[in-house]
Amino acid sequence: MLFLPPPVIEPQSAKLPPDLKAWRQQQDALMRGERSPLAAERVVSLEGERTTFGSGTDAALRLEGPGLPALAGELVVREGKVLLVPKSAAPGEAPLTVNGEAAAGERALTPADRLALGPYRLQLRRPGGVPTVRVSNLESPAMRTYTGLTYFPYDGRYRVAATFTPSSEAKEVTVEATRGGPQKLRLAGLLAFTLRGRACRLEAYVDGDEPESLFVIFRDRTAGRETYPVGRYVYVPRGAEGRTEIDFNKAHNPLCAYGPLFFCPIPPRQNHLEVRIPAGERTYGAH
Repeated sequence: MLFLPPPVIEPQSAKLPPDLKAWRQQQDALMRGERSPLAAERVVSLEGERTTFGSGTDAALRLEGPGLPALAGELVVREGKVLLVPKSAAPGEAPLTVNGEAAAGERALTPADRLALGPYRLQLRRPGGVPTVRVSNLESPAMRTYTGLTYFPYDGRYRVAATFTPSSEAKEVTVEATRGGPQKLRLAGLLAFTLRGRACRLEAYVDGDEPESLFVIFRDRTAGRETYPVGRYVYVPRGAEGRTEIDFNKAHNPLCAYGPLFFCPIPPRQNHLEVRIPAGERTYGAH
């Protein structure tokens, strides 16, 4: 069983607002769980028609470890779809599962599906429309050495009221990404607020993972010094009648801050704030 050290508890954690304390606990659970970005090990392109995977030396996608079958299955690219063709595991070998259930029979995969084989997790990705597989290892060195995330001390001045103006038309904004070329984000609208006496505006987008919230990617003057150089993200409730609140104490790093295998949108110039926001998550490790 994978063991991780307990999270580092900062001295002022007891003074955190309950919602912020719960949010930080959720962030820590993510880093320790099956979807942790620290587990991401490699990205494999499905270039051929068939890609075999397992522990065998002749497997195209080799997953090394005790108790893993030499051939766990195949990933078949057919008419733009990626099909999983599982193979039967011998007694005593780790079974292949899809979304927690034993893999049985050929099935088409989507990016929402999670394949598990021992400590490995496989997920279909399509950067630029090209089918790839992200391989994660729950026993990776980064997972074993994780001790917690670091934050600025809580500061209520960075929990600000904002006015949200929805976009008057369906519009996509093209932004650069840390990997895989430019990405398109659906514009939700504009957030206007005052921060430490300065009038500020940020574009808000729609994230398919949290469609009920406003997805904000921003960069401030802490970037590259105290926070991740690319910028940070924060989710904002839509509120009612255009009134909402941005809590920069919940600003967090994009997944690419923990490893190079993620396709993270980079804040566009219009979302660069000429203010310092010492709130939320700080730089992680050496990234």
